[in-house]
Amino acid sequence: MGVRLAEVRDHSVTAQELLDLVSRPEAGAVTVFVGVVRDNDPQAAGRVTALDYTCHPSAPELIGQIVTSVLTELDPENTCEVAAVHRIGRLTVGDNAFVVAVSSAHRAKTFEVCETVVSRVKAELPVWKQQFEADGSYQWSGL
Repeated sequence: MGVRLAEVRDHSVTAQELLDLVSRPEAGAVTVFVGVVRDNDPQAAGRVTALDYTCHPSAPELIGQIVTSVLTELDPENTCEVAAVHRIGRLTVGDNAFVVAVSSAHRAKTFEVCETVVSRVKAELPVWKQQFEADGSYQWSGL
């Protein structure tokens, strides 16, 4: 059990791709989180049209360390499989930006691990977002 995939990538990711990686006969529960680019944001003055994610060179290694740390803390019995992918590059509304899948024998563990991976990656992974609006303006977040 453990980390099946943890990466930062510049090409698409689907929930099905990660679901396939963590699915196994002994896993009766799978939790999937899909973070999708939306057309609005509380910080935006208008409609959001695209995001451009960039990252620190350490991000590809760090995402694996984050996922491993969560599993060490929350799954000492080693019952979970996790796959997590954060996108970088230009994404448009509707694109998947961050996908996490967690499998285990029981649902409670999958929810807990998935939520913690999502929260920790968002808080700790050095990824920066440039958000573009319909009027041509943009703003940075996560710097």
